[in-house]
Amino acid sequence: MSRSVRLTICAAALVSLIVIGACGGAGDGRDMPTQNINTVMESHVGELMAMEGVTAVAIGALSDGTPCIQVYVVRKTDDLVRRIPKTLGGHPVVVEESGVIRPM
Repeated sequence: MSRSVRLTICAAALVSLIVIGACGGAGDGRDMPTQNINTVMESHVGELMAMEGVTAVAIGALSDGTPCIQVYVVRKTDDLVRRIPKTLGGHPVVVEESGVIRPM
């Protein structure tokens, strides 16, 4: 293989690596999960439940089937949504308005 062909192949490989790195892999804007979603939820449930207005925390799924952590709140306000993380351990967090939850 000639030197110019090897240089062309190396340059193409380098450009590919740069493009993949710049795009962040999957390109969906989410971090890749680093831990099991149950473990992540269990490690954060205390701090989430301590927030005024949070009524429950659960495991759910996005419309595409991706597992997510659902945080239920009495009233979904901008302030509360800002204080709840968008992701935990790479898993998406969804805030749902539940109203007051009372034991039966």
